[in-house]
Amino acid sequence: MRIIIANDNAVVSGGATKCALLQAEGLAKLGHEVHFFSGFAEVDPYFASVPGIQFHNCGETKTRMDIPRLIEMSYLQKAYDKLTEIIKLGDPKQTIVHTHLWKTGISPSVVNAALDSGAHLLSSFHDYHVACPQGQFFNKQTNRICTLTPGSVKCLCTHCTDTRTILPKWAEVYRWRVQRGKAGMPGKVRHFGVFSQKSVDAFGQYLPQGAKLHMMHYPIQAVHEPRVDVTKNRAIVISGRLSIEKDPKIFVEAAKKIGAEVRILGDGPLMQAVKDIGYDKATFLGWLSGDQVLAEMKNARAMAITSIWYEVNPLAPIEALGRGIPVIASDCTSTKYEIVEGETGFAFQAHNVDDLADKMKRLLDDETADRMSRAAYDRFWANPPTMENHVKRLIEIYEEMLAE
Repeated sequence: MRIIIANDNAVVSGGATKCALLQAEGLAKLGHEVHFFSGFAEVDPYFASVPGIQFHNCGETKTRMDIPRLIEMSYLQKAYDKLTEIIKLGDPKQTIVHTHLWKTGISPSVVNAALDSGAHLLSSFHDYHVACPQGQFFNKQTNRICTLTPGSVKCLCTHCTDTRTILPKWAEVYRWRVQRGKAGMPGKVRHFGVFSQKSVDAFGQYLPQGAKLHMMHYPIQAVHEPRVDVTKNRAIVISGRLSIEKDPKIFVEAAKKIGAEVRILGDGPLMQAVKDIGYDKATFLGWLSGDQVLAEMKNARAMAITSIWYEVNPLAPIEALGRGIPVIASDCTSTKYEIVEGETGFAFQAHNVDDLADKMKRLLDDETADRMSRAAYDRFWANPPTMENHVKRLIEIYEEMLAE
């Protein structure tokens, strides 16, 4: 099978790019012809050493995403030309083009390149740019989920970005209109890769009639280690960027209400604001590598995700479940769908500090924590979202597309 994976960059910088690179590795190890197309020449050293992946780029230079750059990246002709060239190295009718991110390096011109060349196109969504100009369905001025119709007059007049003026929002709207018009996304596309029911609930209504949604899990580099005995641990942890949409302050405020020990694995613009809460049972570990986060999980009683936007399948909570660590998830997030309420974790109402404190308090009970830990571990390993299972699912999707 011949597969071209297209993504903004080829260096791990977040969950989406890691997913794209892991897909390339998994497919190459099975002997498929794998090409990885990105905007920039730099390649992650680990993946550069994986046999069987051919890396290509369109020679972009990394620069600040200011308004002129946003407009330039609305449709990058050289990305279209380069991807077309790669597709035509083989038989387009037997080629799968699988796109991921396209904001900073390649642009949605890759959609036209795939379709104009006669290749089969699968577009995976890691955010909400397919429907929302800003990409999050989240107003960063009010810190609330946005319910406006994307592209409506009210949407266009609403300042929802974390910038001083509305001008960057209008640049995003311009990009969004080019994406929907000239690039034909989503109107011309039939196959979409999705990672959670929450994301489908958010943008499904904006996809074309007849669209085929292919559900898959993020690939987890999971090692089947013994279950963590959470009854020996006291700290509830959060992991990730300390930013407005993640709402880390509520985590420490809830812990302070019940006297729970907490550990914060991450850094970001709200670090000082969280520290200023002044809770002496909160430990700040700063930004940790993926391996360090996994190591820290061995000391966790539970993990919380407190996001107040429709976050798409963050990896850390899923990895926690695989170690038998119960998860407390905001009802805004896709993680809510990864837990069995009251069995492997709890959901709480976003913005509600008392509800979060109550769910945290329940997990301070040893019997409850142990029961939920065992259930989380057993359920995860009954059908683990490992790289192997993820690639099997990919091949099923690709074969279905090629058979059309």
